[in-house]
Amino acid sequence: MREKSDMAKYSLIIGIPAMILLVVGTIVESGSLLQRLLFVIGAPVLGLAARLNRQKMFLILQIIATIGAIFAFLSNLHTFSRYAIMVGSGILGVGYLIKTNYFKEDAWWPLGGLGLLSIAIGFATDATAYPILFNSLIGAGGVLVALYSAIGFFHLKVKIASIWLVLNIIFSINPLITVFSQIL
Repeated sequence: MREKSDMAKYSLIIGIPAMILLVVGTIVESGSLLQRLLFVIGAPVLGLAARLNRQKMFLILQIIATIGAIFAFLSNLHTFSRYAIMVGSGILGVGYLIKTNYFKEDAWWPLGGLGLLSIAIGFATDATAYPILFNSLIGAGGVLVALYSAIGFFHLKVKIASIWLVLNIIFSINPLITVFSQIL
């Protein structure tokens, strides 16, 4: 038990470099090998930080992000398989939170859960064929996770939530700009 509490101290130290990798990944050329590598490295490392800090919602979110990052390397994966895996993992994640009565620990989790599901569906969506849908799902999911993270950081005083707050604000900017530029 003591080992876990000692490791939790390092969750911010592990999480901040992972966040930086993911932020750089959102800035570099979309679809490039560099972007895919930054995401496939940063997402699971940030998941480790969430696990060390015992943040179930953020851990599940990073599992979804890691699966999405792996999909970036699997361009031949059938559309049905992408949706089944991404939506299925999102539903399993939310189901786990419900089954473990996570609402007793965090009454705000449905906000993050909705963001998690939106991002999972977005990662399964073909961005080239359906750019508005893809960007709407990713942008909305990022905003919901950012709001959830803001509540965690400012209201519940969960320090590590600041990482997901910053990351999801940055993560949402380009998709939302794309959506608004297409509809306005």
